[in-house]
Amino acid sequence: MKNIYTNILLKGSIALLVIFGTSCQKLDESPKGLSTPDNFYTTPAQCEAAFAASMNNLYDTWSGYENVYGAFPDGQYTNVDLAYGANYNADFWQIHYRAINDINAVLKAVIKRKSLGSNDPEVINNIIAQAKFLRSFNYFTLVRLWGKVPFITENTPDPISTPLTPSSRLEIATLYDSLQTDMTFAIAHLEDYDASRPARPNVWLAKTLLAKMYITRATNPLNEKDYYAKARDLADDIILHGPFQLLPKFDDVFKSSNKNNLEIIWAFQTTDDDPNIDGIAMAPSEWGGWSGGAVKPRWAEEYPDQPRKRSSILMDFPSDITTDPMGPIINYKNSIDGTPYIQKYLWPMISLDEQLNISRQYAFIYRFPDVLLIYAEAANMAGTGPTQLAVDRINMIIDRANTDGTTGLMTGSEPKATMAMSQAEFDSKVIRERDLELCFENDRIFDVFRKRLLQEVTVDEEGVANPDYNENCYFFPIPVADAIDIGQNTGY
Repeated sequence: MKNIYTNILLKGSIALLVIFGTSCQKLDESPKGLSTPDNFYTTPAQCEAAFAASMNNLYDTWSGYENVYGAFPDGQYTNVDLAYGANYNADFWQIHYRAINDINAVLKAVIKRKSLGSNDPEVINNIIAQAKFLRSFNYFTLVRLWGKVPFITENTPDPISTPLTPSSRLEIATLYDSLQTDMTFAIAHLEDYDASRPARPNVWLAKTLLAKMYITRATNPLNEKDYYAKARDLADDIILHGPFQLLPKFDDVFKSSNKNNLEIIWAFQTTDDDPNIDGIAMAPSEWGGWSGGAVKPRWAEEYPDQPRKRSSILMDFPSDITTDPMGPIINYKNSIDGTPYIQKYLWPMISLDEQLNISRQYAFIYRFPDVLLIYAEAANMAGTGPTQLAVDRINMIIDRANTDGTTGLMTGSEPKATMAMSQAEFDSKVIRERDLELCFENDRIFDVFRKRLLQEVTVDEEGVANPDYNENCYFFPIPVADAIDIGQNTGY
C-alpha cells in the first residue's frame, strides 16, 4: 500500500475529522493540481486512491496497526492495563473515523453527485461496493471495541451545523443490520479474487468479513444464537469455493519472501518506499531492538510444545545476530529484557538484512485458518455439539501446528479435537486454537471480548486477578472530546 495521502494532525473530535479530514490532505500524484470534493472522484482510479488513503490511516509508520503490539488487553502481551484512562486507545478511534471520512467522501461524490457519470453501471457499483466494504470493516472494529458508536455515512448532516448527539450512537444490533445491508451489496458487486491485486476488496474477502460479523452477533454482547448457522454456512462456502488454502508448512505463511500467499485473505500492503522498521522495533535488546514485541511470559509458557510455537514465539534465541547469528543461544529468562518476543515477524521469518536494517513487513488482517475456525465454532454451537466436519477442520490446523516443517514428522504435543468432546469442551478448544494460531494478528482481543474472557486472560504472572477488572471493561471509554457531545460508555 503506497502512502498516497499525507497525514493530518487530529484534534480529537469526530466533527473536526469530518470537516477537515479531506480538505487538509493532498494526493501524491502527477500532474498535481487543485482538487476539491466537487471536481474529484470522477474516475475509478481517483476513487481507489481514496480507498488506499483510508487504509493508510490505519497502517502507517508508528501509527495504528503498524504499532499495535501491546495496545489491547488480550492476554498475549506484557504490561496489560485494565485501568483504562479517559482517552484509552483514542488513536484507534480516531484513525477508524478518519478512514471512514475518506470513504464517505467517495460515496457522497459517486452516489449523490453522480461523479462517475458515463462509466459502465457495474464499474460504478463496484466502486460503491469497495467503499461499503471498507466502511463496514472500520465500523466492525469500532462497534466491537466501543459498542454504540456514531454511524456517519455520506448522508450524515454537517456535524458543525448539526452537531452529533447521543442519539447518533446506534444500538449495536441496529448498526450490525446496516453493515450487513452494505455487505450484501458489496458481495453482489465485488469482483472475484485477483492475486495481482491483493489489497483490493473482492467477493471472498467480503464474505469473510460477513462471516466474522455473524459469529460475533451470535456471541456477546448480543448473543443472537441464530447467527451461528449463518456463520457456519458462509464459512463453508468460503472454504469450499473460495481461492484460499492452508499452506503445508506453518513457517511458509510468514516468510517475507512469500507475501500474499494463498493463506492470506487480506493484509496491509507495503511497498519499498514505506519506511517500516518493525524488525528493529519488535526485537529483543540483544538484537539491537527496541523491545516492542514483548510477549507475556505466562501465556508463552502455557503455549503447547510444538513446532508452531517455535515459529510464533521467540523463547530461545542467538545472543548476538549482528556478528554471529548461528552463535550461542540464550533463553529469554536469561536475556536483558527477561521476556519472550514475537517470532512471527522477526528473523528468520524475515531475512537477516531486513532484521538488522529496514524491515518492510506487512500485517495480516485475515488468514484462512480464521475461516476454518469460524466454521468449527459455528457448526458446533448451531447444533448440539461438534460435527465430524467441524472436528476435521480444526484438526487440519492442529496437525500442521504439530508437524515439523523440515522433517515432516509430527513432533508436537497438542491433542487433537474429537467427537467425544461436549459442546462446551469443543467450543473452548476452538477459542483456544484461535488464540494459538492467530496470535499477534490483532484478532485475539475480539475473541476475548465476545467470549467474556477478559478476567481470565489478564491475571498476572502468579495467577492473581487484575484488580481493575469489571464488566465495564468490555467496552473502551469514548474519547473525551467526543464524549462531551455523544455521551460516555457505562462506568467511565
